[in-house]
Amino acid sequence: MPETFEYRNKTQKYYSLGELTGSIRKVIAKAYTSAYWVKTEIAKLNFYPYSGHCYPDLVEKQNNKVVAQIRSTIWSGTFDAITKKFRQATGENLSEGMTVLFLVRVVYHEQHGLSLNILDVEPSFTLGEMAREKQQAIQRLKKEGLFDLNKQLAFPLLPKNIAVISVETSKGYHDFLNILQNNRYGYHFEQTLFPALLQGEGAVKSIVQQLKAIAHYTGRFDVVVIIRGGGGDVGLSAYNNYTLAKEVAGFPLPVITGIGHATNETVTEMITFANKITPTDVAYFLIEKFEHFHALVYNLEEKLKKGSSRFLAKQTEALNSFTGVFNQQVRFLVEQNKGRLQLYQSVIASLSRRFLATEKNNLLELITHLQYKPVGVILHEKEKISRLNEMLLLLSKQNLKNQAMMLQHLESRLKLLKPENVLKRGYSITRLNKKALKHAGEAKPGDTIITVLSGGKIESTITKINKNE
Repeated sequence: MPETFEYRNKTQKYYSLGELTGSIRKVIAKAYTSAYWVKTEIAKLNFYPYSGHCYPDLVEKQNNKVVAQIRSTIWSGTFDAITKKFRQATGENLSEGMTVLFLVRVVYHEQHGLSLNILDVEPSFTLGEMAREKQQAIQRLKKEGLFDLNKQLAFPLLPKNIAVISVETSKGYHDFLNILQNNRYGYHFEQTLFPALLQGEGAVKSIVQQLKAIAHYTGRFDVVVIIRGGGGDVGLSAYNNYTLAKEVAGFPLPVITGIGHATNETVTEMITFANKITPTDVAYFLIEKFEHFHALVYNLEEKLKKGSSRFLAKQTEALNSFTGVFNQQVRFLVEQNKGRLQLYQSVIASLSRRFLATEKNNLLELITHLQYKPVGVILHEKEKISRLNEMLLLLSKQNLKNQAMMLQHLESRLKLLKPENVLKRGYSITRLNKKALKHAGEAKPGDTIITVLSGGKIESTITKINKNE
């Protein structure tokens, strides 16, 4: 029951918080007696695996602005049933950002406030929303001229260096590697893994991030493949997302998908250079490109061999024909110029004999000259060496004399620096506790000091210290 108090000369009623919240609960329970179908977007799922309960945050947006928001609950048993029903119908799990149609009851609790208790879901509504969003993405890509952009890229003759977006532990990725690395032709591929989430929440952001990372190294790669396997048809709505499809469509390298979705092709699969359904299909596609190039080279090699053989045969035939004609012409010319050749032979023989005689005389003169010239050269060099020895001896003596004088000078200077000689010049050494006293601040009145002079030591006691100003 309410109580009263005086407020500004009037008697006022007041209620406890429990009474007020209890009243609110009763009003809401009376006003909202039925369950209601509500269209909403899941802003945050808030699923707790330990308890199995789920506490979604639900919102409504207009022009990307939140215009309504409320908390909700799905108890564990209901959540399991709803999730199973939704997955069977849509191929997706309930996830953040998804627009759904929930059957709810309005609940107010004195401690937890207002919330909606979710009882059921209508998957067909979400399927319609997903189909609408898919069509919107397709139309937008076509309007922006991006839909066929990746398909128009030139595919490399040998796609050897491959950037792979996948999950390292997935079966599809390992099947892909096995096919490539163990192909029967021995073709060698270089693949680099860029790990990413491939389905469900976060898939779009993760794949886009890895595409941007690969874009920094486009010179290192020939193609990009996006492959997943072992996950069935669940979680593929991400591949209808406009942001992901746009990134793939505008990518500077050909993109090939193998995400294991045989029916109802996604937008991303539509706009890639090639969609090969499964990771193994992608691997065989790449090997097929090598086979095609190998066949092309083999055919060119065969054509080259045949063409070369025909060319050589023709050239051999022409050469044989030319050789016969050439031999006939040579024989004719020899017979025709036989007399002239004999004259030339006689002249050449005479000139050769005269040349040999002249060169023989020149050779004899050279031998005589070489017999006497080396003796003069040796004597001259011997005399030069003797003069160099005398000069070297003289310079060595002079250098030794100079070094001796320098040593004597240094010795006399060192003697002057001996402690006993320094003391003789009027200097002294004062010691305190057997250590040289270097500064007046190191001693104090009452200390006993020893002064070392040239003729002996003086022991004295400090009575006063006058420090320099």
